[in-house]
Amino acid sequence: MYIKKPNLAAIFVAVALIAIIGAVACSSSDPERIDVSVSINSGVMEPKTIKVKQGDMVTLKISADEGGEFHLHTYDIEANIPADEETDFYFVADATGRFKITYHPMDENTHGEASHGEDDSHGGIFESEVIPPGESFIFEIHKHLAGKTIPFHSHLHPALNGSINVAHKSGQTGSVAVEYTDEGVEPHEINASPGTVITWTNNSSVPQSVISGHHADMAMGEHKTDKHKMGEHDEGEEVQIGLLEVQPR
Repeated sequence: MYIKKPNLAAIFVAVALIAIIGAVACSSSDPERIDVSVSINSGVMEPKTIKVKQGDMVTLKISADEGGEFHLHTYDIEANIPADEETDFYFVADATGRFKITYHPMDENTHGEASHGEDDSHGGIFESEVIPPGESFIFEIHKHLAGKTIPFHSHLHPALNGSINVAHKSGQTGSVAVEYTDEGVEPHEINASPGTVITWTNNSSVPQSVISGHHADMAMGEHKTDKHKMGEHDEGEEVQIGLLEVQPR
């Protein structure tokens, strides 16, 4: 009687394929909703580094012993945190890397001043969601912006920036196309009238965003340079308290 011997090579290949498929299945996962408790006491944040994965929907539950402005850089998201009260700070971890977190303690007078001049503030006129490659963001210039110069930049890549010069009077309206590429912004300077529709298209290889105003890092850098030149120090200036680490999924 003939008994066929098992093909050991075929069995080995099958076992190897099963192991590879299992490893891939374990390594890939869907984005998660994550809550992270964050405390800020005497200017010290715990945990010092917040670690999440790309695509996660993150809510930081922040409590602080002193009220102030919590700022997640590069993502460029800010929130006022009242003292001794838990505040939810939500964001989607779209960009990977390590991003600094700063805190600017503010007294009651500082909070009161924050409500003035909304148009001139960071994101006071327009702010997009994250724009994937190939997608666009559209904004129509309103009449109350006549005569203004509106700077803009990408949250995620501040070197991509420009400005909109709005005419004092309504003239010929239409549309203006602005292109984000890996090399820069075209056109960098836009001349338009109230009623003009501006469309930013992301033709770069990475996600972008559009927000009015100067990037906080640039503005803060200029402020610190002036302070150092004068030999002064602002007790309430923004200080780094931690990091966000977003790992690839």
